[in-house]
Amino acid sequence: MKFYDKEIVIKAREARKHGLSLRAIEKLLNVPNSTVSKWVRDIKSANHFYKNARLLEKKHKDKERSLFSNYSVNKDQARIFLSLLYWCEGSKYPSSNCVAFSNSDHIIMKTFIKLFRKSFKINEEKIRIRLQLHSTHNEYVEKMFWSSLLKVPLEQFGKSTITTPNNKRKRLNYRGTCTIKYYDVKLLLNITGIYEEFGKIF
Repeated sequence: MKFYDKEIVIKAREARKHGLSLRAIEKLLNVPNSTVSKWVRDIKSANHFYKNARLLEKKHKDKERSLFSNYSVNKDQARIFLSLLYWCEGSKYPSSNCVAFSNSDHIIMKTFIKLFRKSFKINEEKIRIRLQLHSTHNEYVEKMFWSSLLKVPLEQFGKSTITTPNNKRKRLNYRGTCTIKYYDVKLLLNITGIYEEFGKIF
C-alpha cells in the first residue's frame, strides 16, 4: 500500500469541498481516484456519481440487514462470537497468559467488550486498558473517548504508548489503537478452546 503525505490528503479534501470530481482531483494531484475516494468519502457532494455510489452502497448493505430483525444473542452464542473475534485479533496462548484484544476500530472494541461481559462472569476491576497514540493526539481526550465507549473508568487505564507519525496519511478519524487486557489464563484457555473447536467443525 502506497502512503501519501498528509498535505496531499488535505489538498484532496479541500478540492472535494469545492466541488471537484474524483477524476478531476486525480488529474490535479496525480493520485488514483480510488485512493482519493477513501480520503473524501465523508464529504458530501451534489455530483450524481457520488449520489449513485452511496445509493448502491446502501442497497448492498441493506440486503442482509434483515438477518438481525428481532435478533437476540444468548450466552452460548455470545461466547462463540466473542471467541471468533478473539481468534482474529486476540493475543494467543501460550505467547500470552492473559486475554488481550487490540484494534483501532472502536465498533469492534465496543462489540468485543459487550460480548465479553455477556459471555463470562468477570471482575470489572480486573479490566485494564492501554492506548497507542500519536504525538499529535490529546491523550486525555482520547482516554475519555475510550473510557466512555468501553464503560471502563480512567483509573484502569495504563500509561499510553506515544509514537511520532511519519506525516504519511493512511486513514481518517484515527483515535489510537486500544488494547483490552484481562489477566486470567483460565479464561484465555476457555476462549481458545471454543475457537479451536469451531475450527475443527468448519
